[in-house]
Amino acid sequence: MTKYLREVILLAGLVSPLAVMAQADEVQANEVRADVTISIQHSDDIWAGQQVTLNLDLKTTGFSFSNSHFNLPEVSGAFLMQTDTTTIKMSNRIDGEAWQIVRYPLALYPQKAGQLKVPSINVRFKTSARFGSTAKAFEFQTEPLELTIKLPPGVKDGDLIITTTAFELDHDWQPQTGITNTGDAITLTVTRRASDISAMLLPPLPVYRTDGLAAYPQAPEVRDKSNRGDLTGERIDSIIWVVEKPGLYDIPGIRFQWWDPDSRELKQQIIPGLNLDIPPSPANSVTANIGDQPGQPENGFLWLLTTALMVFAATFFWLRIRRKTEGQPAATEKTTFTTLQKACENNQPGQTLTALHNWLVWSAPMLLPNSQSITLSEFARAFDDAQLTAEFTHLQEALIATDNNWQGSGLLSSLQRIRRTIKRQKIVQSKAQLAPLNP
Repeated sequence: MTKYLREVILLAGLVSPLAVMAQADEVQANEVRADVTISIQHSDDIWAGQQVTLNLDLKTTGFSFSNSHFNLPEVSGAFLMQTDTTTIKMSNRIDGEAWQIVRYPLALYPQKAGQLKVPSINVRFKTSARFGSTAKAFEFQTEPLELTIKLPPGVKDGDLIITTTAFELDHDWQPQTGITNTGDAITLTVTRRASDISAMLLPPLPVYRTDGLAAYPQAPEVRDKSNRGDLTGERIDSIIWVVEKPGLYDIPGIRFQWWDPDSRELKQQIIPGLNLDIPPSPANSVTANIGDQPGQPENGFLWLLTTALMVFAATFFWLRIRRKTEGQPAATEKTTFTTLQKACENNQPGQTLTALHNWLVWSAPMLLPNSQSITLSEFARAFDDAQLTAEFTHLQEALIATDNNWQGSGLLSSLQRIRRTIKRQKIVQSKAQLAPLNP
């Protein structure tokens, strides 16, 4: 019995220290303390449109953090976002006690002047007293923040403004000349880069719209670049205008403005507009004006001399034109439609649109008696043809698409059907205009 008793006492002596250590770990885990604070990293005036950095600090007296999570609230009159996933690790002594700190920088973008309130942020995480010890869960709410936002001088209340110390603007017109033809496309590309601004906060371009000039704004390219906490936002916008009918068009310029908080100056840069002079299509370049013949002048000799000179000049220019155009048949409705048909069969949207506008010249006088040109939308409305409207839309989308798989068979089929309708209408109109044989 004495031998067994000694073994029991020995085992009890080994187990007791382990139990004491486990109990100590549990006590230390329960004694771990944590906290959360939020502060503003800004000492000067806060302007509308300016990036303001908020520091969200997670603190613990323990060894490490785990399972950190927080939800950003919606801020009325501002955007609050986390533009960078990197964190800053620090340590500090508070009342003689060592604290570990993990800082999350947040970006706040006020959009209007006045008092701005940032609601509380819910934060939760786990922390342990030392390596290998049991982690304890914590949950906090930050104190709300109230900020005073100022409106830059010269900016009207309600206007969208960006505040940055560095702003770059590039633009490109293609083609750069203001002379083009019906069916052609003009593209404006604008690239903007700003420091300390997310690209999503750069406003879209205003789109100029007018009859005869169809506008197609493209989806923007938006990207942010972060380098050691420095944010640069870049946005690329493109607008494509397609000329639908001849005329004079003035695409206005675009003014961009921004506030520089360092120099306290409202700066601006203007993209110049573009003036377009679209000549009539070749098939409509020659017109005839038929009216009353003027009476014979009283001076017969001067009248004969003037007539002779006019006949001579007309004959001279006719011979020159004949030499240049010899062997080239004149454009007719049939030849323009044949060109249009070939463009559709070759699935070439650009050539098809140009040929289509040339052919529409022959249809304009019948559909719109007081007009020498007609747009695609006017032509489709004249026949109230949903299929034709859809084909016109597909054609214009294909003209500005980057990946072009357009097929012209559907458009050609619709145009052939409409062409037969136009011919029947012309026959009916010609019969109605014939004088009776025996009045």
